[in-house]
Amino acid sequence: MKRIILFGLLVFIGAMLFAGYDSGKFQFGSTGTHVSDSQRTPATTGTTAIISYGEVLQGHLEVSIGNYGATLPVFVDNITVGNASSGAPLDVSAGEGVHIVKVCDGGACSQTDVRITSGIKTAVDFSELLAKKITERSISVSLGSYISGSLPVFIDNAAVGEVSSGKPLNLTVNEGSHTVRVCAGRICENETVDVQSSQTSPVDFGARLARDVPEGTLSVSIGGYNADGLPVSIDTIAVGNVSIGKALTLMVGEGSHRVEVCMGLVCENESIVLQFGHVSSIDFGERLKRDAEFPEPTVRIVESLLSGSAYAVNVEFINPDITDHTMTVTIGSGYTYIESQSEPRKSDFAKTTVSQFVKGGSRQTQQVTLYLTMGSYPIASEPTVTDVTIE
Repeated sequence: MKRIILFGLLVFIGAMLFAGYDSGKFQFGSTGTHVSDSQRTPATTGTTAIISYGEVLQGHLEVSIGNYGATLPVFVDNITVGNASSGAPLDVSAGEGVHIVKVCDGGACSQTDVRITSGIKTAVDFSELLAKKITERSISVSLGSYISGSLPVFIDNAAVGEVSSGKPLNLTVNEGSHTVRVCAGRICENETVDVQSSQTSPVDFGARLARDVPEGTLSVSIGGYNADGLPVSIDTIAVGNVSIGKALTLMVGEGSHRVEVCMGLVCENESIVLQFGHVSSIDFGERLKRDAEFPEPTVRIVESLLSGSAYAVNVEFINPDITDHTMTVTIGSGYTYIESQSEPRKSDFAKTTVSQFVKGGSRQTQQVTLYLTMGSYPIASEPTVTDVTIE
């Protein structure tokens, strides 16, 4: 009988010891993580989360993501334990054994099995796995035909750059769903884009901005400048032509805009802020008269000097066009001369022809000489341009 009682007592004590050991087994612990152990004493130092489990053997786990440009959540056995970022790995304590370690960027995750050994730090770097698992895709944000200067672009509430008329913003983003936003003043347009394809995902906000952004009236003119059909652009987008006595009137979204008028390669521009319900006017006439005096290819005489029977003439070739030209000019001067003192003066006309290749939007000056070859004591008129050919 005593042997039976003693055997039962030993069985009871063994069962209690086994239960205590089993309840102290480590699953995973970190600051903010629920672990069922009545004897735990959590403490956190720097980026290392430490949890004491009495006699459970512990090791250390270091999780890094290399140069991957994001702050990513780290999971161990599907429990969130903290974040890792470029240059800032996450250190946690972990019980001996094999654990599933995982990092996620949005809906894309990379994971691996890690064996933890007591008293040893085990490091795992997800940089290569992230590069394979989380693929970057291209996205292009544009304004279509909407006329606008630079507008800020946000992806997932983070500023990523600016987009303007005719200049899309091209970016790379991680695969998955992203919210793209463009703001024009107080008006913002949003679109959620599921970026999955290897093809560039386009997002065009032009039609929505044109619909929702209030417009102001803009009138562009060139005053008395003698030209016809000069191109006008707003925020680098061609919007029409303007001529002498005929202004160009447009409705443009309110906000800051840059207006430009060009005469050949000579362009005048001005920034203006448009307001809803207001008419704004810009006249480029005086600036064009000052800077683009010649609306068409022209040859003119800028200086001349008569010395004996030779007339030195400086000829200026002016090409305001956007294309190059070969310009040929004939310069002439009438003069009188004496053959003998017994005879009255006679008259003649001297001329010379010269050609010059002139690049678009440039000027060149060349000196030519008229020779008054008849008689002596010449009296000459000022030289003139008698003929010009533009090729």
